Amino acid sequence: MQSAIPRRRVPFAVPASVQVRRSYAESRYGQLHLHTVYPAGGGFDERRPLLCLHPLGASSKYFVPLLTELARDRIVYALDVPGFGHSDAPDRQWSLMEVAEVLSEFADTLRLRSFDVYGVQLGALLAIEMATLRSVQVHGVVLDSVPHYTHQEAKLQQWSHLPILPEVDGSHLIKEWQRLVGARAKQIDSDHMTRALVDVLQARQYNGLAQQALLDYPTAQRLAEVRQPGLIVCSHPEFQEHCRRAKQAYSLAMYEEPSDASAHMLAYPPLRVLHSVRQFLNR
Repeated sequence: MQSAIPRRRVPFAVPASVQVRRSYAESRYGQLHLHTVYPAGGGFDERRPLLCLHPLGASSKYFVPLLTELARDRIVYALDVPGFGHSDAPDRQWSLMEVAEVLSEFADTLRLRSFDVYGVQLGALLAIEMATLRSVQVHGVVLDSVPHYTHQEAKLQQWSHLPILPEVDGSHLIKEWQRLVGARAKQIDSDHMTRALVDVLQARQYNGLAQQALLDYPTAQRLAEVRQPGLIVCSHPEFQEHCRRAKQAYSLAMYEEPSDASAHMLAYPPLRVLHSVRQFLNR
């Protein structure tokens, strides 16, 4: 693997105090795409680096509203999980364990002696796996809306995320748009929804594989093996019971359940979640 090679600045509106760059790094699957964010004036070695891992059907853009705040005093890497966003995909069965190894190898190329991980939904499971794979390097674990299905729930979800099959009349686009609109919070505008639709369509071949890997993941067993301090945040209301089960399995974790959670909580800077995450990371 090679170190990330900067390509160009991201055209996001961010304060001058923070630098945002897009780059690619080599992996066993091909190239990994990422956003790297750090304080413009230096000083990003004051805190441990943070790796951010997005949910199913999204990309590293999911974290853009948070990056400016998170990177005030540390370097932050928000990665496109293999098969999502602009990262190359595996040419075989999608495995949570193997993808976590690829992401851990990326951290190795940066020679990170210690770092924190912040994962949402699918990203939360990858964060758990990274914490067990790199028990010495991973210092703290933030799990947002961590999936923790019972056996019966997993069976009911088996056919809920089939790959999107393109239709000549474009009806698949309407169906996916309506699904996103039905799940959105009131403040989410059409521009955000369009970007979310692009991410879903880009990952359409791998959403089903990743969903199956998510359902098959032994969440309780792996959480019990995590020895690092953690924070579990439930910012997506549909994962409320999942997060509570995760807390029972992960005794070392603190727990935060915002009362105003929504399906798109991270589309705009959620001050309460940011405060909890920063307080945990800066402990």
